[in-house]
Amino acid sequence: MDQTQEFSKKWVFISMAIYITSEILIGYLIGGIMLGKYVSSGLQFMMQGLCMLLAFYIGGFIIGLVSPGLRILEPALGAFLSVATMMTITLFTPSFFFHFNLFKLIVGGTIAFCLALAGAKTAERLTGQLPKKDND
Repeated sequence: MDQTQEFSKKWVFISMAIYITSEILIGYLIGGIMLGKYVSSGLQFMMQGLCMLLAFYIGGFIIGLVSPGLRILEPALGAFLSVATMMTITLFTPSFFFHFNLFKLIVGGTIAFCLALAGAKTAERLTGQLPKKDND
């Protein structure tokens, strides 16, 4: 069965919005657990990073479930562009730690791309859009 369809820019941008929404909801849930409790700044930083990573996988999964037809590349590209957008925003932050860096963009974008791709593939397999046996 041929599942090929045209690439959709619309679903790239929808994906970006879903990642932001996912991260806000995950942050709200985790923040609610940690709020008012003493936690180290290192733990807070780690939890923020985990929220971001989880948001890319869950966002990719959601897109795989709700998008029409087979959407694998769009959520993955949307994740990379989300990281690129965030890195562009860092151009305006005064902290050296958060400044734009091409290496950070490539590494962070690749991680986000792969997590979103994995989430989308998982959902597409569950919905039957993607064959169970995939040699990727």
